[in-house]
Amino acid sequence: MNIAEITTYKEGGAYTHVVELVKGIKEDIVIITGNTKKSGYQKEDGHLYYHIPLLKSIWEVFFVNPPGSYQIIEDLLKERKVDIVHFHSPLFTFLYGMLKKKEFPLIMTTHYLLDVKLNDSAALLYSSFIKRMTNYIGKNVDRIVCVNEDYIPVFKNWGVDPKKLIYIPNGVDTKKFSPGKSKFENKFQNHKLILYFGRLHYQKNVDLLIRSFKLIKEKIGKVKLVIVGTGNDFDKLKKMSADDKDIIMTGFVSDEDLVNYLRVSDVVVFPSRGENASFTLMEAMACKLPVISSDVGNAKKILGEGRGLLLKKYTEEEIAEICIDILNNEKKAKKIGENARKYVEKHHSWEIISKKTQNLYKVVIKEKSLVKK
Repeated sequence: MNIAEITTYKEGGAYTHVVELVKGIKEDIVIITGNTKKSGYQKEDGHLYYHIPLLKSIWEVFFVNPPGSYQIIEDLLKERKVDIVHFHSPLFTFLYGMLKKKEFPLIMTTHYLLDVKLNDSAALLYSSFIKRMTNYIGKNVDRIVCVNEDYIPVFKNWGVDPKKLIYIPNGVDTKKFSPGKSKFENKFQNHKLILYFGRLHYQKNVDLLIRSFKLIKEKIGKVKLVIVGTGNDFDKLKKMSADDKDIIMTGFVSDEDLVNYLRVSDVVVFPSRGENASFTLMEAMACKLPVISSDVGNAKKILGEGRGLLLKKYTEEEIAEICIDILNNEKKAKKIGENARKYVEKHHSWEIISKKTQNLYKVVIKEKSLVKK
């Protein structure tokens, strides 16, 4: 089976999903990207990439590629005798040609957001656009994979054919993301540690966490806030936290260092304005950590039944209150972390998800071959 996966390159949850997914699918795979200045084939970390150059990025979600890009992709797919194309939102302009021509079996996995905390007019505009886009895609693909089960009834209500909808969740590498010793233990000795990791972007609402940290420090003497990641808001957040020596902004770190930060942390906070099915949330859970999250995306399902804590008011005071409670209650924190680890091991291993996805490829390819006959 020859497969083409289309995603961003080294950016966002869609990229993480694809890289982890293909590790478990032992087939001939090319990963096509369209969000960098790179062009042509590239081999990296055991994966084969083909890059279509980027002209312009819109909101880090939609990517404008050069005219004629679809023809390049079509020739590439035919040359490689690709059996199925699986694209992962964010979206590239060259996908329009693919959806219009429908020459190859097509699957889309939805990584975009339905639930975003915006003002009323912005939320209405965003929702209207997403609805129209999803309906158009739904008419022109063979399956839509939802990583958040709650999306399925929404898409059905929008008019997407229910037979095309399937739930296959995001996964987490439970071997890499696991509890254990950290090389940073001496660095943070005798301090409680609050961690945020991920993109630094308006959507992630990290400024709320920084403001709440002042209230936390009033009750917890020796405590530090570590913010791991980069993004559009990095400079703004760096300036905002410049006067507090207990707030550490690391910028980009390797996966190895990220795991070491997780292993030395006491609680992880994600105050996001909107998510679909968060990788970072599950990575923290896999490290047996108590997670405090906004009630967005699939957080309620993932963190339910004592596996984490949800924000309801989205205020500095609420974040501070929950953090203080967890930091002062080691037994409670430990129990939440244990429940979290058990859940992701059972439901979100990449081995299970890769197998489900590969089986879906086989079903869709067979369906298309029967139609051609």
